[in-house]
Amino acid sequence: MATKEAPLTVEKVVAIVKEKWLVFGVLTLIIFVLQLLSTKVLLSVILGLIITYLIPSEAVKKITK
Repeated sequence: MATKEAPLTVEKVVAIVKEKWLVFGVLTLIIFVLQLLSTKVLLSVILGLIITYLIPSEAVKKITK
């Protein structure tokens, strides 16, 4: 026996998002980070920060002179 459900309305969608806004936000952030990783933008920024941290500042001063 099939039960009839009311059609999905904007109000129902808004209510669902309000109830689960934290999960919705976290999943959106995870998807955004994964998209950045797929374009290698985030990876290049992280590698740049690591390399900058590893190079001593004295070596950078000698190169820029």
